[in-house]
Amino acid sequence: MRIAIVGGGIYGTAVAYFLDRLGADDVVLFEKDSIGGVSTSRSAGIVRHHYGRSDHIRLAKRGREIIQQLERFTGHPGGFHRNGYLALTGTDDESTFRQTVRKQQEIGLDVEFVAPADLERYFDTIDTSGVAVAALERDAGFADPYLVAQAFARAAEENGVEMKPNTEIIGIQREGETVTAIETDSGREPVDYVVNAAGPWGAEIGEMVDVEIPLTWYESKVVVLSADSEYDLETPTLSDATQRLYAKPEPGGDFLVGGIDRPRVDRTLGLEGVTIEYLQTVQNALEKRLPQYADADVVETWSGIITASPDWYQIVGVPEGLKNFYNVVGGSGHGFKEAPGFAESIAHDILDSTAAVDLTPYRLERFRDGDQLGDTEMRRKKND
Repeated sequence: MRIAIVGGGIYGTAVAYFLDRLGADDVVLFEKDSIGGVSTSRSAGIVRHHYGRSDHIRLAKRGREIIQQLERFTGHPGGFHRNGYLALTGTDDESTFRQTVRKQQEIGLDVEFVAPADLERYFDTIDTSGVAVAALERDAGFADPYLVAQAFARAAEENGVEMKPNTEIIGIQREGETVTAIETDSGREPVDYVVNAAGPWGAEIGEMVDVEIPLTWYESKVVVLSADSEYDLETPTLSDATQRLYAKPEPGGDFLVGGIDRPRVDRTLGLEGVTIEYLQTVQNALEKRLPQYADADVVETWSGIITASPDWYQIVGVPEGLKNFYNVVGGSGHGFKEAPGFAESIAHDILDSTAAVDLTPYRLERFRDGDQLGDTEMRRKKND
C-alpha cells in the first residue's frame, strides 16, 4: 500500500516515522517547502501536559515521553530539556484549573499545586497579584521543534521512507469514496492512501477531495529577550493565564516570551509581525508579573501561523464520504508536544492495529454533530 503524506511538519514527519516503524513498506512524504521549515520551526517548543481533557493529557504525556527519549527512538537529538512548567491562574478559572491538575495527577503525572506565596521559590521578585493558585509540572520542559521534525524525517528516510521536499500538491484525484492519485508540480503519482498533514494549508488539501475542513489562521508573536537577571535554564517555563503570557528559558541565558497577542490573519495581507505596540504590551505584562525582566533587551523577534479548528483541538481521522483520506490538522498552536503521541496512535489507526488512545473524539464531524471538545483550559492555553 502506497501511503502519501502531504506536509513535512512535526505531524507529517512523525506519522511517517511511526508508519514505517509499524511495518508500512511504501510511504512517501511531500512538502512544498523544507522539512519542518514552516509552522513547526516557529513553535516555542514548550512541552507540557496542562489540558482539561484526560485523553488529551494522555496524548501530551506520550508525546513528551517520545520527545524526551527522541534519540533512543530515532537516533537523532531533539534538544529536550526538563525544566518544569509553572502555570498560574486567577479566581475566574480556579475551579477548572484545580480539576485539570487532579486529572493530571490521576493519570500519573508529577504535578502539584503551588500557593501564590510560594511562587518566589521559582522567581525571586514575582508579583503574585491576581493569582489564585498555581501548579508545577516537574516532568515538563522544552525542545527544539525543528530538530524534532528533522529527527523523525531523517530516521524515516534512513529506513526507506521517500522524502520529497520542495514538492507542491496541486490536485488530488478522487473516484467516488476513494482517492486514487495526487498531482504534484512534478507530475501525477498513483497512491493507495493519503494523509493530510498540511498544517496551514490543510483546508486547501481538503478542498481537493471536496471535504470542508474548518481551519482559521492566527498569528503567534514571539520575542527573545536578554536581561541582567538571567532566566536560568533550570527555572520553570512560566504560563500566566491572567496576563496571557508565557516565558521560557533559552540555551545561552536569553528567554522567550509569547502568548499575549494572537490576532486573526488576513491572508490577503499576510503576517503583521512583531510591532512596537506588541513589544510595549510584552513589557507591560512583564512589569506586572516578572518585574525583574521588564527592562530586558530585545534579541530577536518572529511570528508564525497558528492553524486552529473551531474548538482549538486537532481534527483527526477519515472524514465521512471517503475511505482512504486521513486528516491530521489543526494543531492550534499547542500541537508540537502532542504530535508524537498523536502520530503513534494515528499510524496504528491507519494500519488497522490497536491505537493507544481512541481518536474518535477528534473526528471532523464533531462540529456538525455538536460534539466540540473546547473547554476553559484550552481557550486560555491555546498557543503555547
